[in-house]
Amino acid sequence: MNETMAISIPALLIFSFILVFPVLIFRHLRLRLTRDLLISMARMAVQLALVAVYLEYIFRLDMLLVNVVWVLVMIVVASGSILRQSLLSWRKCLWTILPAHLLTALLILAGFLLVFDFATITSARYLVPLMGMVLGNILRSNVVALDRFFSELRVNVEVHIQYLTLGANGAEAARPFLRNALRAAVGPQIGTVATMGIVSLPGMMTGQILGGSSPAVAIVYQIMIMIAIFTAATVSSFLAVHFAKKAAFDPCGRLNEDIFLKRP
Repeated sequence: MNETMAISIPALLIFSFILVFPVLIFRHLRLRLTRDLLISMARMAVQLALVAVYLEYIFRLDMLLVNVVWVLVMIVVASGSILRQSLLSWRKCLWTILPAHLLTALLILAGFLLVFDFATITSARYLVPLMGMVLGNILRSNVVALDRFFSELRVNVEVHIQYLTLGANGAEAARPFLRNALRAAVGPQIGTVATMGIVSLPGMMTGQILGGSSPAVAIVYQIMIMIAIFTAATVSSFLAVHFAKKAAFDPCGRLNEDIFLKRP
């Protein structure tokens, strides 16, 4: 197959003018989102440009230690982003959320070792993009799980206390809220998997086809990464809530309000 056609910077700038249509809609509805849109797009471009330069260096160096450190950085950044979007205190909750994502990453890496040999999966070409896709796709599910768990707890705090009064331990009292949180987090993921290839052509498959791989090879990779993403989303959401609730309650089983950030 032919190599991917390069897109020039002038062509990309010209293409970006289609953003005028969202801007017109924002102005028509007086949403005041134009400034946020432009800042977000500019920030995205700068971040991706810097990442491209850094990844070029990582791919050329291709050292195991550097690759692992980069994955650890991605895990820490992902954990911080999840806490920020969930309005949970970084200082009080990071060390409860971080183990959830470290354990999830180890699980997914162990799964990849069933497909690739050690030298292949630890090379920068495979480890960085594959783990990047997995970590990037667990953000939303983790935010939904944590937000649903704690919002329902705060609204139904009397119900939680009643469970404890009736003799339930902390895990048993929190189980109904954990169940609802996990259902809200992974339900949309199941719907996405069910319509993949019919409603949408997934990103990894599209990228591989544009890069010159045959559709048959791209499909196998896409199925593998979707299994990894769904497993990671489910396991990390469960572990994130499970570990976060350890910091959420005092010894008497009451909810610690100081773990929550004020809504802007």
